[in-house]
Amino acid sequence: MSTNNEMQIRRTASNSRSTISSKSSSSSSSSSSLPKENKIRNTEPILYSEVAVRFNENSLEQCRTSVSVLSGCVAGIIGLTSYKGFIFYAFSMFFLSFLIYFYIRNEHRKFFTSLNHIFINGFFNGLLTYVLFWTFLYGMVHVY
Repeated sequence: MSTNNEMQIRRTASNSRSTISSKSSSSSSSSSSLPKENKIRNTEPILYSEVAVRFNENSLEQCRTSVSVLSGCVAGIIGLTSYKGFIFYAFSMFFLSFLIYFYIRNEHRKFFTSLNHIFINGFFNGLLTYVLFWTFLYGMVHVY
């Protein structure tokens, strides 16, 4: 296997059929009230590689941290203050999430267990890094 495919979550569907049989307990007078003897249900188990899930979440976290640093630098240089800076952070994180979602083209189950990992998880983790670079570059450019 190539290294590109090793880090994707493996999703396999088995064609195993599980049968559920109901056992009649004691002799009853009405046989029509008993359910059918055999019910067949298709099950498709989804197998996830824990190593692949961790690697993908770690890669997403590194992307978020990098975008936090970059957007903090941009916000500091252009002189954003107050709530405008935080709106800029929210916009940059949403834009990153949109780009990642657009790049994987609706195949998020192939890389992540849910869609929340792309849009919601880790949104506030890069906030302190953003504020650090935002205030540092704002001070370097506009104060000194």
